[in-house]
Amino acid sequence: MNISQALNVALPEMPAKLVSQRYPRVHPEVVFKEHIEEGQPVVRAFVPGMDAMFNFPPASWNLIQLFDGQRSYADIAQIYSRETGVEYTEDTVRDFAAEIDAMNFWYKTPQEKNVKLMQKTADERRRLQKKKSKWGDLSMITFPAVNPDRFLTWLYETIGFIYKPWFVVLTLLAFAFSAGICITHWSEVGRDTWEFYNFAHKSWFDVAVFWILGSVLIAIHETGHGLTSKHYGANVPAMGFLLIYLTPAFYTDTTQAEVLGGRFERLIITVSGVWAELMLCAVATPIWWGTSPGTAIHDFAYTVILLTGVAVVLVNWNPLIKLDGYYIMTDLLGIPDLKEASTLYLSSWVKRNIWRLPVEVPRVPKRRRPGYVVYAILSGLYSYTILYVFASFIGNIARNFSADWGFLFEYGTAFMIFRGRLRTLWSFMKFVYLDKRDRIRAWFTPARKLAIAAVAVVFALLPLWHDSATGRFVLEPSNSTVVRALVPGMVTRVYADEGQQVAAGAPLVQLRNLALDSKLARSQSELKMATGRANSAILHYADFGPAEQERTRLTRLTGDYASEAAHLEVSTPIAGVVTTPRVRDQVGRYVPEGTELAEVADVSRLRARIYVSEFEMYKLKEDAPARLQVDGMVGRHDARTVAVAPISSEIASGLIDLSKYKGQRAPRFYVFDLLVDNTGGSLRPGMAGTARVYGRRRSLAGLTFQQVEDFIGRKMW
Repeated sequence: MNISQALNVALPEMPAKLVSQRYPRVHPEVVFKEHIEEGQPVVRAFVPGMDAMFNFPPASWNLIQLFDGQRSYADIAQIYSRETGVEYTEDTVRDFAAEIDAMNFWYKTPQEKNVKLMQKTADERRRLQKKKSKWGDLSMITFPAVNPDRFLTWLYETIGFIYKPWFVVLTLLAFAFSAGICITHWSEVGRDTWEFYNFAHKSWFDVAVFWILGSVLIAIHETGHGLTSKHYGANVPAMGFLLIYLTPAFYTDTTQAEVLGGRFERLIITVSGVWAELMLCAVATPIWWGTSPGTAIHDFAYTVILLTGVAVVLVNWNPLIKLDGYYIMTDLLGIPDLKEASTLYLSSWVKRNIWRLPVEVPRVPKRRRPGYVVYAILSGLYSYTILYVFASFIGNIARNFSADWGFLFEYGTAFMIFRGRLRTLWSFMKFVYLDKRDRIRAWFTPARKLAIAAVAVVFALLPLWHDSATGRFVLEPSNSTVVRALVPGMVTRVYADEGQQVAAGAPLVQLRNLALDSKLARSQSELKMATGRANSAILHYADFGPAEQERTRLTRLTGDYASEAAHLEVSTPIAGVVTTPRVRDQVGRYVPEGTELAEVADVSRLRARIYVSEFEMYKLKEDAPARLQVDGMVGRHDARTVAVAPISSEIASGLIDLSKYKGQRAPRFYVFDLLVDNTGGSLRPGMAGTARVYGRRRSLAGLTFQQVEDFIGRKMW
């Protein structure tokens, strides 16, 4: 006889029998309050120690309150029948109590909880054991929570003045001042925010700093939620820490505050987390603004700004993911389960109406259906984008240390993140197959199988796809000239302004030079007198030589002055468009010789230069066709390659992210000059975009083989 048998003999199921004879009872510390949701009254109840908030109709709650652990089902049926005037039987009350017990709502002592746990069937235990992953679940690692209520009570007594109206106004002014600093420095702050969260150039030390500071700030964020709950008189029974894909995350149980508070209080509690971080940002921003660059306090303040600034607001208040913004929106709309309900409705509708599967579509009011569809699509796309960005984030970190094999960490992280969704997709595909299996088998006759196989082979061998290479570009005029002042002078008139079309030889700017005009007039007058003296000397046959020399000198001098005076009207040597901004602002300005007055560009044809990696040069020819896609414009523009650099060079800074080549030799690049006709005039110099240069056509099988060959060549040899 083992110890288990001995215990069974000594204590033959006595606790379980005793527990089963006890009547249900409400938790003695339950917190509840009546609210209005979608125009209907509902009672919200919070049971200490539970991870859920219960919603009951008022009639059901009145019945629940009669369960005190002493009254029998018959007594409760009699009392409730007397209160409502409707006859209720003992069996009805018993069934109702069983339904509430299935929700795990009734209060149970520790002994009762242990007995209930012991009564789980062996099959259920095996199912739960089988469900557990062999290696554990790294997607969410939860650590034991603590009860922070005493700490939050002390903290509220210490800094509760932050909820005073005068301090709220002061905080809003600080927010406005910090926002002004960030807006005036947005070119720097916006760029650095992206770089900070991109992690393409970070070391392990940077990752550790980000992890630690992020943990501290998230803890402050959650403390803001808990402190505001205390402000509205609610207890905060739990605050915990967990890792979501090894990313630090805290949580605060504010359920009691949501039960006791109205809509306004719930909104303030939700907003308070980001508010707490913005308060830190409002303190750090003036410090960063007023301290010297390069100092430790300046750099630390800037890091706090990047962690608590615009990125936090955009992420936390975005209603497409279940963070603060989502709960704010659902509270305002009065739809607490918007994401689940909209996703269930859309997926069920697609399964039933598109895939023709035997599923039930939840009933949703007509006025909500368009919103449900739009929200389900947007929230799904956003959620998958966030997961993809996180996988790329891991890949960026890994490539800092192994450019050749960093992709394995990225793909491994992506698989770990999406494996649950992949299982769901596989189950759905299996469900579709099982539902359509008989029809599919009946349709796939041997002849059709052979025809489909032949079509697939032909499709794989047809040269339908181009070899191609892409690159960023900035449009430049094919021909341009800078018009300069060849003589000094005062600008008196401007004939063409920015964006105006001008013909070759057309005047652009008129200058005035009084000293030059005076010299020209005097030279012309002296030339006339010298010409008269020379003519007189010829008639009198006396002193002709000196007079002729003087006339020749003055003729040359007058010609020089006249040539300079002709340059006072500045003309363009080519036809095109004036590209210099605010040319007319130069009127009244004195310009020295050589001053740039305007630039004229021939925009009938534009040039785009792209850098093509040496690894892709085998795909292209010197006269390869190309297409340009300008950022922000619909449609593509045909172009042609007019020149290819004879030698390779390093790529211009900022055109590609060279971090992916970290740890290995970065490739050399060849410059392709592309020429595009600007017939419609929609293109302008300075526009940026992406160009694709096309090589010969290849089949799908050839492209696949080439990719495999390139991968093996780069990674294995």
